[in-house]
Amino acid sequence: MGEIGVVRGQVCPACGVEDAVRFVPGMPDPELVRAAERGLVVLSGCVVVEGQAEFRCRACAHEWGSPDDPTTDEQELADLVGVQYEDVVRAVGTGWRRADEAHSGLTWFVSGRPAQVALGVGGGMVVLGAVPAGGLLDAEDAGRVFSRDDLLCAPEWLAQAADEIARARRRSFRWCPVCREPHPPEEFAGYRGVCVDCAERHHGLGR
Repeated sequence: MGEIGVVRGQVCPACGVEDAVRFVPGMPDPELVRAAERGLVVLSGCVVVEGQAEFRCRACAHEWGSPDDPTTDEQELADLVGVQYEDVVRAVGTGWRRADEAHSGLTWFVSGRPAQVALGVGGGMVVLGAVPAGGLLDAEDAGRVFSRDDLLCAPEWLAQAADEIARARRRSFRWCPVCREPHPPEEFAGYRGVCVDCAERHHGLGR
């Protein structure tokens, strides 16, 4: 069915606001009708129209895009490396979002939910590392360095490195018995083995 609600990372090209929802085709079920009434999706009907937009901005009603369009962060990543978005996808996949941290002249992105792989870009190089509890500086110190030419000419090298990093990171995840979601170890409160969000919401504990 696609994502319900505001699509993270899709900034409207007309007004610059990140407040877009998806068009959903087909016969809607009651849940989808309720979501449309709340403005969380746009129902596009059962007739498939060639060139149908994928997103509608709730701020200005502009419509644009396709399911394969990069998010604003993903396009920024490609621009910083100096390659096409499709080149990034071939090498390290999709789902990249800008991280708040920046240091050593590198701009950092992370992928996975919870975040698993960190990618730093700067100075004509790409650094791939795990997303550590100590911050992205640790990812840089322990990361693997690739050039722009590596990404273009040997994307399988980056793909293999990113896969190894993600698998190693996922092995450290634990399941919270309250929300039943996987979390990295730094997101556990140390209280009855629950994640920090559940500890705050259901047990009244601060971080």
